[in-house]
Amino acid sequence: MTGPVDWRDVPAGEFTMGSDPAAEFAPEPDEAPQHSVPVASFRIGRTQVTNAEYAVFVAASGYSAPSHWPDGAPTADQESHPVSYISWEDARAFCAWAGGFLPTEAQWERAARGDDERAWPWGDDAPTFECATFGASGTSAVGLHVAGASPFGALDLAGNVWEWTASAYRAYPYRAADGREDAESSEPRVVRGGAYSHGAGEIRCSYRHGMLPGAVDHYVGFRLACAPDARIGLDLALVDVPSGDVRLGNDPRRSQGVALPGEAPQHVVSVPAFRLAATPVTNAQYFEFVEATNHPAPPHWADGVIPDGLEQQPVTYVDWFDAGAYCRWAQARLPTEAEWEKGARGADGRLYPWGDNEPEPLDIVLNQHNIRALAAFGLGSKEGAPTAVGSFAEGASPYGALDMAGNVWEWVSSAYAPYPYREDDGREEQATGLPRVLRGGSYASTSPHYLRGAMRSRSSPGRRSAHIGFRVARSPVG
Repeated sequence: MTGPVDWRDVPAGEFTMGSDPAAEFAPEPDEAPQHSVPVASFRIGRTQVTNAEYAVFVAASGYSAPSHWPDGAPTADQESHPVSYISWEDARAFCAWAGGFLPTEAQWERAARGDDERAWPWGDDAPTFECATFGASGTSAVGLHVAGASPFGALDLAGNVWEWTASAYRAYPYRAADGREDAESSEPRVVRGGAYSHGAGEIRCSYRHGMLPGAVDHYVGFRLACAPDARIGLDLALVDVPSGDVRLGNDPRRSQGVALPGEAPQHVVSVPAFRLAATPVTNAQYFEFVEATNHPAPPHWADGVIPDGLEQQPVTYVDWFDAGAYCRWAQARLPTEAEWEKGARGADGRLYPWGDNEPEPLDIVLNQHNIRALAAFGLGSKEGAPTAVGSFAEGASPYGALDMAGNVWEWVSSAYAPYPYREDDGREEQATGLPRVLRGGSYASTSPHYLRGAMRSRSSPGRRSAHIGFRVARSPVG
């Protein structure tokens, strides 16, 4: 996802499903008989899945984009609108990728109407345009109609776009065990909530419609559901790095004689726009991954538990493969070597993320209050340790990324190869055992030259060390 999912909790309970004849908006025959259905607790997205969110899925998975997107990406004015032209299988593929599922028909109606048999998510008052997008010529951005919230706080459950559910379209009473939740069935699937083009009666909570699972239409979308304890849409603070050139490598004339052979020749590389984590991944963030996937914890975590007081320190003792596994779970990736250097030093060829002035070792800074700390280094490998991420605001890169000098070396995606850097020369192939590049220096680095933006180190991808961690990157939507 583009960010954390805004979930709404739906508690376990028994609710009344369907409708009996009403005065102004008589229900359709398929809404009867009205009956009681128990539903276990679950979570549902506050809004429908947007074009922007679906674009992240397309970019990350290689899945086909909706047919109406020009050049395979949504236009800027449509990014916050619900995605449409989505088949039932498309919706299920997104949900599986995101770690959730399509709600069943019963879950959907429970989320929409709560416990009191209301006609619409907001109650029994007839719809207004403050409550829903209906009787309109097109979709609206999701989340606009706060007056139309359901009892559990979900929006757009009436109008905007129909929403696929997991359930086959069958007669009532609803029974989850009667085969209608069989994902292998080719039966029509239930869509709920009505669409922007519908009238008030068709956006009621109990209104049902069946569509073939292969149907693709301009007024059909979906929303994501998940188990109450699922962790989806990890919240990572990201900074935007614009597209443009970066000068990779170093010129000895600018580095006071420090320019290692692996940094030459200095050359210009064009880097597309991307998003970079503001800090290295912390122990607390990595714990979420370990807990969710049963991936082995770092070896210094006794019994798989973060040592006290280290929650906000960068995770260490992770190899390149561990870092890649975390990235896939977090719907992210490791930055390339070119991206990392662009994020660290910008486009002006500066020596360090903050500029050209050389930093003082942290032990000296701590004893001289008139010196501002720029980075954690010089602490040695025996007595030193990482500091909490983001501790040195003065050391920010041109784009606001922190800890890109010192604290921990950071794995990048790239295999170590001589310069000039070329993305298509094999160094970005992931299925090799070649040494991988490390960037940024660490708390144990003895000299500031290890912290330079151009400094390149390398190691076996299976190495785990007390001073090696990583940060993630994501490609922008569109």
